[in-house]
Amino acid sequence: MKKHSLTNLFFIIILVFSADTLAAQNFRGSIITGLSTSQIDGDEYSGYNKLGFYAGVSVERPLGNVVGIKTELYYISKGAKQNVDGYEIHKTSLNYVELPLMVTFLPFKQVEFDFGMAFSYLIKARMWSMGEEYPEGVVDIKDMQYSAIVTGSYFFSEHIAFNVRFDYAFLPIKENPNWYSNNFSFGILYRFN
Repeated sequence: MKKHSLTNLFFIIILVFSADTLAAQNFRGSIITGLSTSQIDGDEYSGYNKLGFYAGVSVERPLGNVVGIKTELYYISKGAKQNVDGYEIHKTSLNYVELPLMVTFLPFKQVEFDFGMAFSYLIKARMWSMGEEYPEGVVDIKDMQYSAIVTGSYFFSEHIAFNVRFDYAFLPIKENPNWYSNNFSFGILYRFN
């Protein structure tokens, strides 16, 4: 990792975890965890076959009864995977720290939608072909990923919600040929009030 990227990431983590101080100013914190399923458009393989997980925290600021703003910070595993006749012929494993910035809409008491952008920093990238791992220097994935993100949450109670999210990279994560990462995630959100 580059020194300035580590500094920026550290600053963001401090901001998110200072939610206790912000709570007195009408901020709400949450923890979120779940499973992700992803693919990479442009890598000649298709299907959301790469399973992973995500886990992190969020801070939300209501701006009224219907609209708010939200930021999250979490780890997420993305990539692609292809099996033929039970044999893995390709796998790309991408591990990110992701920071979405979103606008929140609450059309109903138990339903919440978020729309925005996610900035992701690549922690580690690994690739395999026919069971053989590529050397580390050959995997040429960009350090930063920029995605559009949409989420929806259904609250079963005041604190617990089922969350679905979709994100799609709008800049290639790898060039020649261009690869675009996309991901569906399903998880549980616990909100502190």
